[in-house]
Amino acid sequence: MANSPLAETASSTGFFPPTDSHMAKGAVFIIAGLTLVLLCAVELYSFLLFHVLIEIFSVVVAFAIFMFAWNTRDKIHNTSLTLLGAAYLAIGALDLLHTFSYKGMGVFENYGANTATQLWIAARYMESATLVVAPFLVARKIPMERAVAVYGGLFALVIATVFVWPVFPVCYIEGRGLTPFKVVSEYVIIAALFAGMVTLFRRKAFFDHVVFRMLTASIVLTMISELMFTFYISVYGISNLVGHFFKLGSFCLIYKAIIETGLQQPYSLLFRELARSEKRYRQLVDNLPTGICEVDPEFCIRYINPSGLALIGYDDEDIRRGVHLSALLDSEGQDRAKKRLDDVLHDQPIESTGYRIRRKDGAAVEVLVNSIPIRRNGKLTAIQTSLTDVTELNNLQKCLQESRKMEAVAILAGGMAHEINNILMGVMGGIDVIRLEAADKDLSDADFEDVRRGCERIAELVRQLLAYSRGGRYRSEKIELSEFIKQGIAELARHLDAKIYLAYDPADDLPVVSADSLQLRRVLAEVIDNAEEAVGEDGRIDVSLRTREIDAEQASQQPGLQPGQYVCLSVHDNGPGMDKEILSHIFEPFFTTHSPGRGMGMAAVYGIVKNHGGWIGVDSRKGEGATVRIYLPVLQEVSKPAPKLQAVG
Repeated sequence: MANSPLAETASSTGFFPPTDSHMAKGAVFIIAGLTLVLLCAVELYSFLLFHVLIEIFSVVVAFAIFMFAWNTRDKIHNTSLTLLGAAYLAIGALDLLHTFSYKGMGVFENYGANTATQLWIAARYMESATLVVAPFLVARKIPMERAVAVYGGLFALVIATVFVWPVFPVCYIEGRGLTPFKVVSEYVIIAALFAGMVTLFRRKAFFDHVVFRMLTASIVLTMISELMFTFYISVYGISNLVGHFFKLGSFCLIYKAIIETGLQQPYSLLFRELARSEKRYRQLVDNLPTGICEVDPEFCIRYINPSGLALIGYDDEDIRRGVHLSALLDSEGQDRAKKRLDDVLHDQPIESTGYRIRRKDGAAVEVLVNSIPIRRNGKLTAIQTSLTDVTELNNLQKCLQESRKMEAVAILAGGMAHEINNILMGVMGGIDVIRLEAADKDLSDADFEDVRRGCERIAELVRQLLAYSRGGRYRSEKIELSEFIKQGIAELARHLDAKIYLAYDPADDLPVVSADSLQLRRVLAEVIDNAEEAVGEDGRIDVSLRTREIDAEQASQQPGLQPGQYVCLSVHDNGPGMDKEILSHIFEPFFTTHSPGRGMGMAAVYGIVKNHGGWIGVDSRKGEGATVRIYLPVLQEVSKPAPKLQAVG
């Protein structure tokens, strides 16, 4: 700073000379020396006036410490300063009473020098005990109000034992001087102050170094002051005079440590914990493996942590020059980012979004972005964003999906081969039988029935395979699901076990969907058939239809489900339910918990629903039954009442 143009200009124009700090310190010593000379002159003129000046100064400082601590109690996280503030309120009040009761003041006519000495020793006990305890409480939170109440109680106790019920030990006897209790008390106070200084030294990390040095020096001067007060015989004696000078110095240091530092350098005193927290969280952000950055509304990066820099391949100098998101995103990514910003401006929820970004070296990285808007006075000022590298994770997911696909294809191929082989063996056997019998008699239609059924089974298996692969042909039409499902359930109920209770509960005014009626009947039949198989005898199957509005947040929780309006077909059974392992295979071809090689089953249902732009999911737990939910997208709204809950089987 001294070599800067500003410093040179300031020096040349006389705003402050280069040795300003040294001159300031010199001025302080000059003022301190003149003050001591003036006080000595006052003491020669009137010791009582000298005593009043010293004590009133210490009282003012004590009350100022309290006022400062009280008005900053919500900002100071160092509880020892809070405790000192509450303590000095009581100490200042006791010193004020000590001043008024001093010999020659004439305020308390019926009380002598002993009363002033008792109040003095009580205040010093309170001060030394506080200095011992305070450093232990730096990391604990004590409400200022509670501390004031405690010290207010101690103050009241001292007043009561001195003025109301005079049981406080005698400290001074006229003509004889100090009592043994007073002398011993001074040594006890000195020992306590020394212990407080040791504790303060051990906890100095919690204090600003300037505040720590001043508090330590204040304690040392207080100890010397107390030592002086063990010698005097007359309240106007030389040792009393010296003791008060040291007390003056002690309170001057307390004033500079808390009041002056707090007003001129509030960061050192009030915001020390804030600085420590800022440093701690800065280190945390810098060491996070996830990229953290702040982007302004114009999409320019203001700040990014080291992990973020490593992710995007830029350095600090690039960020200082300015890096726009357009350098990282392609046109599609920029359009999505702008849409997200529009959502933020219109208070829309911010969801995790995947982006493909370009590093500075041109390499592509896939990241998951989460954003939080920062507003001031209702205006968007920045967007805090986390960048998580999911390139490897996405690659692993693709490998896993490919592995599962290959596993499903293997199961499908094995199941198809098994099924078709069994059917073809039957067809071939039937053909052999026909050939052997053809020479002996005329053939009828009945002779070809088994062959026909076998061919139909092959055709059905192929249709299911096409449904699973979503490659079948569909003839969509407008369907009012309420009546459609009712008719389908009525047909299925005729084939259910008579002991199974099948209930149907459609909502009113269900909207229309567009679907292939034959494929939709197949879906209903397969789901009801599975439910019947699960409940066994005396079971219950509940079928319901409801309109569901799916928002972006709900859709994000169900992979494959898109936001929009749906009609939800729900089929619940009270069977034994399924565990997570079975649920994970529920839509695989030829998977079953019953007879092996049963068929396509729920795999075909899955393909049909997906081909209609819908979504299907199964919820189940062991012992809690199972619920199949099928969401079909709405085509348009209708206003047609539907029957309420009814038993149809």
